[in-house]
Amino acid sequence: MSDSYNAETILSRFLDDKDLHLPSSLTEKDMLELVDKYIEIDSERVSLNILREIIHFPPGKGLNITDKIKLHAKRKEKEESEKIFSQSSGMQSSISIRYEKGLDEPLKFDDTGNVGAVSIVVDRDWIEDNKGYPTLWNNFIYLFGIFDNRLRFTSVSKENEIGALESLIIPSGDHLYRRSFAFDFKEMLVTSQIYSYLQVLNVLDVRIEDMIEWFFNDYLSVEFSIENFIIKMPSDLSSYFEKCRTILPEIDRIFKQYNMLIEDGEIDQELIQMSSSSVKVKEVQSFISSKYAYPISECYKTATYLLFSDQSSLFYLPDKDEKHKNFLDLIMRDNVSKSDFQEHQIQRMNWLFDNGIVLENEKGFIKVADFETIIILKELYYEDVLNYFHCQPSLKGVIDSLVEKEILVFENTLLTRNEQDYFDFYLNKSKFTNDYDIRNRYLHGTNVNDEKQYESDYYSILKLIIILVIKINDDLYLADKYNEDGSIENVDKVWLNKLV
Repeated sequence: MSDSYNAETILSRFLDDKDLHLPSSLTEKDMLELVDKYIEIDSERVSLNILREIIHFPPGKGLNITDKIKLHAKRKEKEESEKIFSQSSGMQSSISIRYEKGLDEPLKFDDTGNVGAVSIVVDRDWIEDNKGYPTLWNNFIYLFGIFDNRLRFTSVSKENEIGALESLIIPSGDHLYRRSFAFDFKEMLVTSQIYSYLQVLNVLDVRIEDMIEWFFNDYLSVEFSIENFIIKMPSDLSSYFEKCRTILPEIDRIFKQYNMLIEDGEIDQELIQMSSSSVKVKEVQSFISSKYAYPISECYKTATYLLFSDQSSLFYLPDKDEKHKNFLDLIMRDNVSKSDFQEHQIQRMNWLFDNGIVLENEKGFIKVADFETIIILKELYYEDVLNYFHCQPSLKGVIDSLVEKEILVFENTLLTRNEQDYFDFYLNKSKFTNDYDIRNRYLHGTNVNDEKQYESDYYSILKLIIILVIKINDDLYLADKYNEDGSIENVDKVWLNKLV
């Protein structure tokens, strides 16, 4: 009790080291007193990571850190962070977006010459000349690249984005959303793109709220014969606070209506009104039974670590001048044989040979055994998930084989797991303690009295609904074109036409 640093041991006991035993005489009151005393340690000795552990300490872990102590730690963390940045330590990132006329392409990147600085120039003529709602929606995909070619939202946090060194300084745990440097930069980029784009549309008398209502109230009826899908957007005259209060329940209404559409084939508004319960993000279903493929086996983990990880020892060859990213990069770009490697490397490498992932060709060089399998493994390693029906037919056969071998598993949800986590990160504290908790703050009246924060929250909520619109359209498109033989007809809707 005389040493405030013991607070670190106490936190470790409840978060990490379950085998560590504390004296039975040490009460919860004693432990909370130590934690609170730790926050007062001087700047040279206090750890920002420990302060963040206190701020985001999860419930149900056996220690109930009070809101007062968490606020104490939050103020201390802010104070210490400001001291660090006032010394100009760290690397700055910046994004600028300009909309100009007369460009020869819809979007281009300007070279700023500065690390961490991105400058984007968008063709304003393209937007002004193509103000039809389908094209304006299309711009989120094909102009700004907020979704990739398999209709996955690009700004989610991904497993491989946290490097070995970064993992040492970023707090981790199942109760924390993975906020890597890469994720924060992507967030800054997508937020800037959406905000600037919506400002340009406002100048052109186009409201994103009208586009959203058109999609649910008109487009779904015309294109997919879906009736009674209702959504109400805030008026332009409402304050940002009023807009937030109005729009948040609409996300839950979208979830309920879409699930009912899948389960019953139609939307019964009276039945929806009978239920006061909310729908969790992970419970929102898909019309496609085998939509997303995820890895589930140790075999996958071993293969991808040996092939793609920059921490694997397989691709370190002192005699080779050229540096490679990983083992796959080495065998694809260079001709190497087993004689080039040390014995401990060959022992690890033999796992890849034994499982038919690599082979020795007629010249004795190590090469990939099956390129399509490598494509699947690589995409899963870097993206965490595959959208089955956006894959080429040849890749689907490989995916099917990997599912049969219980290396991959299918799930039929509207959003990918990463996208589900992204929604939970923004909306509530059901899964993460370091999230924005926007829905609960406005629902329970714990939001700050700050008009700028209201505006920021509103655009964050709009971003989530934009994601839902794109994902629902993709899901319905695939369901509409899915045949019993497992193929998808190659028929494009105007909505899905790429920019030309």
